This record gives sequence, C-alpha cells and structure tokens, in this order.
Amino acid sequence: MPKDTSSGKSLSKGYAFVEFETAQEAQAAIQTLNGFKLDKTHSLMVNSFMDVERYTEVDDTYQAPPEEPYVEREHLRSWLTDEYGRDQFAMYAHNELGVYWNESVQAPESILSRSNWTERFVKWSPLGSFMCTIHYQGLVLWGGPSWKKLARFVHLNIKMADFSPSERYLVTWSTDPISVDAVNQRLGAGNEHQNPFTSDDEGHTVCIWDTHTGSLLRSFPPVKTEDGKAANVGWPQFKWSPSEEYFARIVPNASLAIYEASTMSLLDKKSMKIPGIQDFAWSPRVIYDPRTGAARPEMLAYWTPEEGNLPARVSLISVPTKTLIRTKNLFNVFTAFLHWHPEGQALCVRVQRFTKSKKSRYTNLEIFRAYEKDVPVDVIELKDCAVAFDWEPVADSWRFAIVHTDDLTPPIRNPSGMASTAANTSVSFYAFERKGRLVKKEGFQLLKTFDRKKVTALKWSPRGRHIVLATIRTTSTYDLDFVDIEFDHAAATKSGNAGDAVTIVASGDHYGITDFDWDPTGRFITTTSSSWYHSAEHGYILWDFKGEQIHKGIVEGFKQLIWRPRPRSLLTEEMKRQVRKDLKTYAKEFEDIDERKLHAADAELMSQRRRLISEWQTWREQVDAQLAEETDEALQNGYILPAAADNQMFVVEEIVDDIIEEKEEIIN
Repeated sequence: MPKDTSSGKSLSKGYAFVEFETAQEAQAAIQTLNGFKLDKTHSLMVNSFMDVERYTEVDDTYQAPPEEPYVEREHLRSWLTDEYGRDQFAMYAHNELGVYWNESVQAPESILSRSNWTERFVKWSPLGSFMCTIHYQGLVLWGGPSWKKLARFVHLNIKMADFSPSERYLVTWSTDPISVDAVNQRLGAGNEHQNPFTSDDEGHTVCIWDTHTGSLLRSFPPVKTEDGKAANVGWPQFKWSPSEEYFARIVPNASLAIYEASTMSLLDKKSMKIPGIQDFAWSPRVIYDPRTGAARPEMLAYWTPEEGNLPARVSLISVPTKTLIRTKNLFNVFTAFLHWHPEGQALCVRVQRFTKSKKSRYTNLEIFRAYEKDVPVDVIELKDCAVAFDWEPVADSWRFAIVHTDDLTPPIRNPSGMASTAANTSVSFYAFERKGRLVKKEGFQLLKTFDRKKVTALKWSPRGRHIVLATIRTTSTYDLDFVDIEFDHAAATKSGNAGDAVTIVASGDHYGITDFDWDPTGRFITTTSSSWYHSAEHGYILWDFKGEQIHKGIVEGFKQLIWRPRPRSLLTEEMKRQVRKDLKTYAKEFEDIDERKLHAADAELMSQRRRLISEWQTWREQVDAQLAEETDEALQNGYILPAAADNQMFVVEEIVDDIIEEKEEIIN
C-alpha cells in the first residue's frame, strides 16, 4: 500500500497491490469487486496489473482504427408495418414451430415454419421484439423480417424464462446447478470460450442476462430458508419495477431483497428484514406527477400473515427510499393475493378470511387507491370466497370481475392437471363511482352477478369492455361466455342502473379447452386444446369479440399458441378519441379490404383448381399418345390386342362416398 509522507503523516495514495495464489482467483476478485460502491459517492476500481502495462505502453503516434463496413440491423418491430394491420402468433405442434399472420376472414397465413425449432416451449418478449426458443443447451432469441438468430444464452436445462418490462434483461432458471465443467463438456472441445460462467457461478440456478449484448450480468444461488432448506418462491423468482431500475425477490418468511439493475447489487447493500413475508408485487406503471411531469417514486406492496398476537398486514413502500407509505392490519386471515391495476393506480388485496367458527371462509377485497392523498382503502365484503380476480385494463375506468363460490372442495386432478369436475360458481362485476349528483356514496358498486356458472377463469379484452368467462382444464365442462358490460345502454339508461347494460352476448364451447387468450387488439380470442394436458381432440378455435367462431383448426399433437404482443400505442388520448369518432369512415375501408381479400382467396382457389385440371388433361393427352404409339408398335410386331380385336371399350364407374358432416346425439 503506497504511502505519502510528504505532509508528515502517513497517508494512503488511494491504491494497493494485491497478489493472489492463482490467476483464476485474481480474475474472480476483479469480476466481483470492480465497480463496488463504497458509499454514494465512492466506488472501488479493481484492475489486473497487466492492464497497467497495456495502458502505459501505448504508442504516442495516433493510428486510426480500421474501418468496419456498416451492417444495417433488421428492424425488430417490422411486423407492425403490415399494410393490413394484422397480428402474428406462434403455434407449436409436434416438433413443428411456425409463425402466422392472423386473418379475420380466412385461415391464418403461414410466415415461417421449422422442425425442431424449439425443444420445450416458445415465448414472446413483453413488447414482441423477440421470440425465444428453449433448448437443453440454453435459450435463443429470434426476430426481424428474416427471423435470424439474434442472441444465444448458454444455460443448461432451462425450465423457465422471463423478461424485464422493456426487454432489456432476461432471467433464466434451471433445476440443474451451474457446473463450469458440465457446460464445457456440452459445448465441446475448442468451444470453451463460449462458456459464460466462472467458478463463482458454480451451484447457482438463476441467471440474469443483457439482451442487447448477450452477456451474463449475474447469477444467483437457489433461495433457501433460514434453516438452510430449499424455499419455494414460485415464478417469476425476480419481479421487475416498471422502469427496470430495480428488481426484487423474497426469502419466504424472512426478507425482501431489492437490487439495482445498473450494478446488480443490493439496494443500500442489505435486504429488508420482514419476518413472515409471503408475497410482494410492484406497481406495474411509472406514474407521473400531473403538475410537474416528473416521475413519482416507484411503489411496491407486500403482505405478512398473523403471528401470535400480531395481525396480518399489507404494506406499501416507496422505492428506492423504502419509505412506508401505507399499512393496514387484517385479522382472521387464511391467505391473501395482490392484484395491481394494469395502470398502477390501485391495488386490490384479495383476502381469504376465516369465519368465527373457523369452519368456513369468505373473502374481503381491500382496494387501495395508491396515488390519492392518504391512500384511502375501499372494502368489499363477500359472503363466499373469490377464487379469481381480473381488473379491466383501462386507465380511466376502475372496473373488475371476480369468480366466487362457496364450494371450496379441492378438485381431483390427474397428473397433467386436468380436473374431473368444476365447482358451481358465480361471476360478479364491480365499478368505481365517484360522488356526484346521482351518486351519494363514493366507492365500488356491484353492477351485476351471473349465478349458476362453472367458470374457472376470466380474461378482459386488452381494450376493456369485453370479457370472456371460461371453464378450462376439466374433463366434463368446456363452456365459454362472451360478455359485453356496455351492451344494453337503453336498459341501463331507463333503469338508472349501469349493471343492466352487462349482457352475455354469446355462449359457446370448445371440447377439451385448456387455455384461452386475447389478441393485442382485443378483436379476436383463441381457445386452445393442448396435448400437454390430455389426449383428446387437439387444436384451436379463433373467435371474434362477439363470440362468433371464425376458424377452427384441428392440429394433431398441438401444444401451444401464443399471440405476439404489441408495444404501447404512441397515440395520445386525444388522437385515440378522434379515431373512435371517425371509426365509421375507417370501418368502410376495412370492410372493403376484407372483401377484396376474401374474393382474392376465392379467385386463388379457382385458379388452383383450373391449374390442376389443366395438368391432369395434359397428362391424359400424353398417356393417350404414348398408349397409341405402343399399340401401333405391338400390332406391327404381330401381337393381337384383345381390346383391338374385339373393338370394344369398357367404362369403369366408381362410386366414392364423402362424409360431409357427422353428428352424434344421445337419446334417453
């Protein structure tokens, strides 16, 4: 440690020389300590001693670096420029993975299909820029008009993958602890330089990568409880703040660890000790101050159960200061679930509580208005248990739907997750009404309830207003209900009750349904029947938002269909209102386009039929000519042909039965 004694005091010159036993230890120290924050204004810089020689032995004569030819990168959002405004989806069946254009009036148009493109499943990034395929050796990102490989991440036996909200970071998890030797062996001799791991990563299972560079930023060991046992933290293990500046995960019942994305290190160098913590959730949007336009601090919510005489508690904190914003005590709590509004303005805590006898349970909905003064809380008490909850994803409307039931008997499921029956349920819709001339009490009001259902899942359209109620992953019920909560305006206006507008506009079913999802525009929805869950009829059905079936595809070995997400619209609210105002003008243009495409499809089909007939007639003429030539040659050689001798022709008539439609009815 060099010292400066010129002032009469032995002061450090601010640097030290440290020698390690091996070069590997030195490199590990550089990787771990370089850039480490000592405090808010000082960081530790660590370099190899060889760097000193490399940077000091530099030729004073400037030499221009060699020019590299400019290679234009493909636009990762080129699909948004489609002239028809179509959406894409990926479909995985057997060993085939394909990408398709969705068509509103005919079967999907194939863009690209490859065998063995993925080994496990397929996933889109949150904004649709990347499609990732999962392989035993790791994960690959694809994109652009040519669907070329953009990046490869080596992590053996990946089971799960997740992106940060703006796609900058990628998180992968494997059940196999990282082994440098195992990765080198899998990559093969001569490819060891592709191994991103060092001895510091040994035994870790979670990795965070930079999607821009493909580099490994940090790996993490499995989460363990305070007694050293493996902890079940669910997926995603890490949850990201909407700005991507922070990410966090919990050690169940012990602590909450918040990390800075820029340094991959703990915020304030320590975890938050929160005894009993069960779950947490970030507010999903960055909220801006309407007066200054500045971004407000990000918000995070967590809950802890009852312990002894201490009540259960829901807490909201500000990040990065970790300041407590609001807390609320809860009693007789069985469990709780956190549901942020998609625009981040409100948080619903779905609390399952015991009755006084402890023999049954009911649900309270504790709704925090997160960015209002003093964070007021609205409470909705149900007589039974809410088993599913979903906010309408519209900023200026606080409406939600819940599935609730008094039948809490756990369903019997087979090994693949299919239940034998579905419980009897009800579906209720609520809306927030502010105090006014017609509304005496501000708060959430019940709009309507549909009873005697067997709904197990519900999903709002990305544009709001429309919602689908479905019974999925059961072996006995496959119901679908398409609901429009603003359908009957006349009835609502006449009665003065907004709930009278809520209407089931269509009902249907899809045998063996296992999943369903809306397209990004909210115009279409797909229901799927996957071979991952059962061996019955596999495939998908495309519906419009009104519940009309557009296309049905029976696909043997079907596994997965997922829509390609779209980034948030760049249009302002004023521009969107103008589009809605002029919608009738645009609608005529879109209808003309659909009609032309339908006629073009019919014309293409007729053209194909004419081509096939022409090819058959050409082939027939060639065969007739060849037969006549062979007949003449045979007669010249003295052969007597039976058909020629008798001068007879035989017409062979075949009857072919085609089954147009088959319907089976059970008559009691």
